[in-house]
Amino acid sequence: MSEDLKLLLDESLGIKVYEKLKSMNFNVQSVIAERRGIKDMEVVTMAKLHNKVIATMDKDFGYLALSYSPPGVILLRLRDPRVSNRIRVLLRVMELREKLYGFLTVATDTEIRRRPLEFDLKE
Repeated sequence: MSEDLKLLLDESLGIKVYEKLKSMNFNVQSVIAERRGIKDMEVVTMAKLHNKVIATMDKDFGYLALSYSPPGVILLRLRDPRVSNRIRVLLRVMELREKLYGFLTVATDTEIRRRPLEFDLKE
């Protein structure tokens, strides 16, 4: 359910993205608004503690997602980094709702790819 999607926005997305999503009544928390300057691992810990999907433009979270399994990660890899495009792409990804949990979701300006955070090595 859309009400169940909880996001934790990394500093890389900026305060304006947070403010826009908040004004649209999404369940969103922002590192930049609340805990500016914390380390990436602390962001992962916050996400795990509160069962939130991390949204970021920081490629380091791709590695962290696969190594430390936060509830989910949305990684934006945009050619057009303007705030309006960040919001547009993030809203498109958020339509996946609960399907964002358990996945590293990489979104470009035009496509969305998902990779499970846990692998079955027996296959």
